[in-house]
Amino acid sequence: MKNTVHDSEILSYHADFENSQLIMFVKDEGNRKYKVIFEGLLTFCFEHQMPNSIILDIVKGEVSGFISEKSILLSEGKNYFWPLDYESEDELLNYLNEKKLNYYELQASYGLNGWILCSHYHIEL
Repeated sequence: MKNTVHDSEILSYHADFENSQLIMFVKDEGNRKYKVIFEGLLTFCFEHQMPNSIILDIVKGEVSGFISEKSILLSEGKNYFWPLDYESEDELLNYLNEKKLNYYELQASYGLNGWILCSHYHIEL
């Protein structure tokens, strides 16, 4: 099994809020199926959902960069207590750091792309 998700096709994904997980079911170029499991899920946002989406990469970004890059999105969701109830971006950043949450960008070669806030992810056969 390769150590990368590059060129894997996204078959489906499932948000398991009860267990704080996002599970992506994928298939690599050799038609081997596996799961990418994001643990300690806080929230996620995907765009361009469509069949046969291909992953380019999953890149870990800086949480502070997430807040500055997504400030408009965060502002729009704040009145709905999304991604949580907070007073300022500094308070949100402190919470994310205190909980040791990471920002992962799901980059696409084709189709579905977006980001995930969670503690970590791993690949499972």
